[in-house]
Amino acid sequence: MGGLAKFFILLATFFFMSSIAFDAYSISISDRRLYLDPKSSITDIRILNMEAQNQNCEVLIKDVVINSQGQIALVTGNTKTENSAKPLVRLAPRRFTLGMKEHQMVKLLYRRKPGVKNGEFQGVLAIKCQQVTAKSDEKVKIDAALVHNVPIIVRTGKLPIKAEFISKVIQDDSLQVELEIKGQRSLTGTITLVDSDSGEVVHEQKNVSIYAQKPIKKLKFALGKHKNSPLLITFTENSKFGGKLVIQSQIK
Repeated sequence: MGGLAKFFILLATFFFMSSIAFDAYSISISDRRLYLDPKSSITDIRILNMEAQNQNCEVLIKDVVINSQGQIALVTGNTKTENSAKPLVRLAPRRFTLGMKEHQMVKLLYRRKPGVKNGEFQGVLAIKCQQVTAKSDEKVKIDAALVHNVPIIVRTGKLPIKAEFISKVIQDDSLQVELEIKGQRSLTGTITLVDSDSGEVVHEQKNVSIYAQKPIKKLKFALGKHKNSPLLITFTENSKFGGKLVIQSQIK
């Protein structure tokens, strides 16, 4: 088989697999991150069925670790984690059926049990849904399940945190920065890079998260025409996730 023919077969396979993935993602969710603490003891998430078939859904909390890239990763096997959010969250409802274009609000409630230490606890809300279709012979077919994992942070109270841009280096046409935290909790927020002379926003990156388990976050921004401009970099914590920390640093 010639190289060109192989290329078109691979290309067709890519689009076929892409279409499967697109069709499979038939559940829409309202949030990409969830947060609970004693003052914000209830939150909810909206789950919408985008397909014509009914879907049976189940929700549960799964354990996670912070990997070497500083990102939340699912625990493999039956490993138990020290900072599991499972004991601190109650879900209602846990199981439900969604008709076409129907939605369900799932509530997450903070509950602290005796013996739980002070701190931050992590996990994901796993949303598992399966299409239920009736065949012509009236047998019911249940398709393979699709799972959405939504990160969840639970804190037992107010926890100390400090943050600082510890490195800012312009190399070639890019700015490389390192953001470090010191404390007992994570940060999630927006990093903004602004041209100090013109006020123009050079870059804005939302939903940047950094965890105590891996307290240094490395980021890189292309500068283009702003390579020789005075710049101001700002991290603004998202107040929805338990804090209002703001830090700034001049570059040049």
